[in-house]
Amino acid sequence: MRVGIYVRVSTLDQAEEGYSIDEQIDKLKKFCELKDWQVFDCYKDAGFTGANINRPGLSKLINDVKLKKIDTVLVYKLDRLSRSQKDTLYLIEDVFGVNDVSFVSLNENFDTATPFGKAMIGILAVFAQLEREQIKERMTMGKIGRAKSGKSMSWNWAPFGYKHKDDTFEIVEIEAQIVKRIFMDYLSGISISKLKDHLNDEGHIAKDIPWSYRTIRQTLDNPTYAGFTKYKDLIFPGLHEAIISEDVYNRVQKELDIRQKQAYARSNNPRPFQAKYMVSGIIRCGHCGAALSLQQYGIKKDGTRTKIYRCHSRLNKKHSTMKKADFCPSRDYKMEDIEMTVLEEIEKLRLNPNLIKEEYPTSEIDETLLIKRLSELDKKLEKLVSLYLDDSLSVDFLNVKKEEIEVERKGIENKLLDNESNKPELKQSEAIDILNSLKSSVLKLDYEKQKNLVRKLIKKITMKDDEMALEWRFTV
Repeated sequence: MRVGIYVRVSTLDQAEEGYSIDEQIDKLKKFCELKDWQVFDCYKDAGFTGANINRPGLSKLINDVKLKKIDTVLVYKLDRLSRSQKDTLYLIEDVFGVNDVSFVSLNENFDTATPFGKAMIGILAVFAQLEREQIKERMTMGKIGRAKSGKSMSWNWAPFGYKHKDDTFEIVEIEAQIVKRIFMDYLSGISISKLKDHLNDEGHIAKDIPWSYRTIRQTLDNPTYAGFTKYKDLIFPGLHEAIISEDVYNRVQKELDIRQKQAYARSNNPRPFQAKYMVSGIIRCGHCGAALSLQQYGIKKDGTRTKIYRCHSRLNKKHSTMKKADFCPSRDYKMEDIEMTVLEEIEKLRLNPNLIKEEYPTSEIDETLLIKRLSELDKKLEKLVSLYLDDSLSVDFLNVKKEEIEVERKGIENKLLDNESNKPELKQSEAIDILNSLKSSVLKLDYEKQKNLVRKLIKKITMKDDEMALEWRFTV
């Protein structure tokens, strides 16, 4: 029998498990000698993850399997082949199986030439993937913990203006002066392109390569310079000294947003969506659920024009994707009436902020109990598999119980997702701060400020006959 030995080890495996490529090969060759099997070739992947099958050694093995050069694939342990359930089953069934090649794992003591071995493959593949997900989760939590502690999240490089010192950054004075200049010049009105040209004309001081538009844009957007550390979308106070103040950083972010929108407008780019009127885009029909669209009539003698909101299902537009019903009894609504009612509702909250509540809808069951139940289900599944491996349960009974557990697990996960979606977008304190920042009545603000305020506080407006329902971004 011609055997192809496959071995793999990653840095993490070698450090924690203690078995190297050579140790795996030695044990597998001795096993072949006992079985009187002929070793055709050893396929090695050193330092490659088992999360995917993009590995040179594995690719060569697959090619030789398809060329009928080997009869059996031998590994030291199942997760050496793959830590992905999907990839494991693909290799065994769609690559090895269709080419009449058996798969044998020394550590788990089974092979796919037997019915029991085939059943074990599916079960062990599940746990191989579970282990990978747990490792990934632990690494993610570790990185979040590092960011929370304020330590540096960049190991190979430091942002321009800093150098590495232990687990944090230390300011490089000449570079820091250039960083300050970039932020202050941008706030003074100089464009990123002009900044790039000025810095490069001066010889890109303290920088090995010329400045690019992208590099300056990333510098302006980097919270590290304001004393923060960032991991993905999470930002925490850092241990390092800031080069610019938090106020300067925040002002730059607002200016970046303003200039981007102006650039969109100049190029006639419809994104991001900028509603011209106060409630356009957030108002819906209470009868059929379609959007209400603004309709404008001709200019009157006094220079004004009538503006109404009409259900999109009632508009005579063919092939409209916004149409929700062939017939909708919704009536028309005057724009000024809707806007005044909305502003009056906001004014009520401004005058009486106690109407804003911190609580939000939750399930009848505490979330902590739901999370605890998920853990119990995982342990229950592990126990069932252990009983099956001890020949105490049949595979049919195991599959039935596994399906029951998965159904309950899916229900709990959906419940947790529902709870998350029901949480308000704004906290009580944030909504009150927005209202307290107003120096006078909402009704006295200019139209643009009123529009921005409405969109900060209100998520959706539903009109049904004479009734208006407001969906706030916080709990009222």
